[in-house]
Amino acid sequence: MTAPTIDPRQSFAEMSDRIFFASLNQRMARAAKRLAQPEVMLYDGDWNPRGRVAGEIDASFQWKLNDVGAGRITLPLDHHLAKWAVDVNRRDTENIHVTVDKNGARWSGRMQSVKLSREEDGSRKVEINFLDDIQELEKILVWPNPFLPAGVQFPKSFVLAGPSRYMLKLALFLNLLRLNGNFWQLPDDPLDPRTWFEGIIPWDWSIAVQPDSLIMDDSEWCIIDSRMKTFMELARPILENAGLMITTRRWLHGDPRPKGWITPLRNGQLIVDIVDKSGVFDQTAFGGTIFGGLARTFTSYADNLVDGIVNTVQNPLEPAEYSVSKWLGTKPSQPWVVFRDGQYSQIGSGSWTHEPATAAQITVGGKSAPGVNEAISLSIKLAGNIIGSTFLVPTAGDLADTALKPLYEDVFLAFGSIKSPLRTRRSGWSYYHEERVEGAESAWSLSGIMAFRQGFWDTRSRVKHEINIGDGGPYLPGEQGLGHFWLGDRIGVQLQGVPGGRVMVEQVQAIDLGWSRDTAAVMKVTVGDPRVDQAPLERLLIQSRQFFEMLSNLGVTK
Repeated sequence: MTAPTIDPRQSFAEMSDRIFFASLNQRMARAAKRLAQPEVMLYDGDWNPRGRVAGEIDASFQWKLNDVGAGRITLPLDHHLAKWAVDVNRRDTENIHVTVDKNGARWSGRMQSVKLSREEDGSRKVEINFLDDIQELEKILVWPNPFLPAGVQFPKSFVLAGPSRYMLKLALFLNLLRLNGNFWQLPDDPLDPRTWFEGIIPWDWSIAVQPDSLIMDDSEWCIIDSRMKTFMELARPILENAGLMITTRRWLHGDPRPKGWITPLRNGQLIVDIVDKSGVFDQTAFGGTIFGGLARTFTSYADNLVDGIVNTVQNPLEPAEYSVSKWLGTKPSQPWVVFRDGQYSQIGSGSWTHEPATAAQITVGGKSAPGVNEAISLSIKLAGNIIGSTFLVPTAGDLADTALKPLYEDVFLAFGSIKSPLRTRRSGWSYYHEERVEGAESAWSLSGIMAFRQGFWDTRSRVKHEINIGDGGPYLPGEQGLGHFWLGDRIGVQLQGVPGGRVMVEQVQAIDLGWSRDTAAVMKVTVGDPRVDQAPLERLLIQSRQFFEMLSNLGVTK
């Protein structure tokens, strides 16, 4: 608001009144802006808008300096966006995104989980939790050499030296080029010709780096050293030392074009920048520029041994016990006990939670496959000794191997990287890129295969259920033929609000028996997802690893 002009012909009282009212209007405008509700929008995985959030029960969003902030929106179950959020199977993409605009600031992020809850009083609500877009940078690895495949990473470490702001952005850009350029991986949609050329069209990347000038960068100098570190793991100490801040802002249609950006932009594209808002180095020697459901299913695995595929059994077999008169119990192959949520249901509190996948690509390893370093060493020694014997230096090969060993050791077949095309298609255009899994020294070993599988299992999309069922029927807990189900049996629960009236079948996780002088004995049943922490092939792979460790201990293998 512009300052009031002063007319010399006015009296002092008139001028004072005019200035007072102008100041009052300005304060009222600022107060109105401060109290105005934020504008909150939800988007699908391709950043297509789904609706503006209004009528929420509560909401909160947090900005954190160089760290991941959290957000939450709680909606009543009958809200149209709540119904859309929990209807996972009917959405084209699993991911849900949010933007929150308030006073020029924008908070944006991706859904971490959506949870449908039933309270003890019978009320139901949907809670959507988000992580802000700095989490995207936690899912990008800085490879030793972004231009070579994972199995050949030479040199052993990614090293840059220069102004902190520019070097960090360069490291991020090179690894975004690796991820989007499809140098050594199939594109997200191999049948779409456009995806084969994403490496040369950065305006179609889900994440882009704000252009900057190396010459005009006056930030503190740094040395970058990374061997498969995440970008944030690499950047945090440098940002702290240089007093810099990472900014992430989603570009939406209608927004002004970012400074220095001349190419097209896509709705929802994340623009990453690094800015200096501290000013702590302005007066130091570092200033200046560079020149200074109930369907019967079974699970199989795709050809890459990573992606799980659920298949429907077309002609399931009926357990013989179900045809026996007065037989009580349930069989794992065909559970039949179903508790339905309603006004007179025995279901107490409960929740249904969906969490989208948190990585599309897994990288494993760090040491070369067995025999690789030894084969290179033997070749260098053999060639060096043969050449050395000609010049009367018979140990030339040993000397050469000692000198070259730091350069070739753990360079070839040290890392492995697998991308899941099924997961990228399901997640949408914007998703978390990659994650490194510890626990396997080499990707080209049995422990490496196990680490790949465990990595994809830990980052998978998952649905969790937790229901508390009171006593009182219609089913009787018990075992040895005296009850319909018992601990560990799989039973069905239909929770109101779950899309399509779908019945969730899970194992009984706990049964609590309690009574007192004044009350009869009551059993309280807790139903949950037993697969949350247990990977399907875990036992088989552990047993196989123990077998090979036994062979190693016997000296059969190394």
